[in-house]
Amino acid sequence: MPLVGPKGRIARAAGARQGKRDMAQELKVIQDFYDFTLWLVGHTEKFPRHHRYSLGVAMESRLQRILELLLRAKFSRQKAGYLNDANIELEILRFQVRLSKDLKALPAKSHGHAAERMQGIGAQIGGWLASKGGAS
Repeated sequence: MPLVGPKGRIARAAGARQGKRDMAQELKVIQDFYDFTLWLVGHTEKFPRHHRYSLGVAMESRLQRILELLLRAKFSRQKAGYLNDANIELEILRFQVRLSKDLKALPAKSHGHAAERMQGIGAQIGGWLASKGGAS
């Protein structure tokens, strides 16, 4: 094995730190989204019956799909496609949450909290996508 000078070691150490930062970012978005899923499912369970079995089930299904896409991105070499799909699904979920508020199935205060959480999660997904060079 060839000897590597101090600059080579520093470059590898900096690369390792960047890798840890990327790993922390992707794990944080997955954990944050998981926590958001638990919170929102707790609210969809309280929807009136006529919304629970249509809009509520659709929202829960979308939550699971987004979580699946984030996990697939974590373990894939081709992360950009999964992250772009997760962003699209998150945008659809935003409209579903807004619809649930407009239909009075979700309280306005809960809608505000959900909107803030989804905004933060969307920013994290966008940051992860940008760090992988896949932002468009």
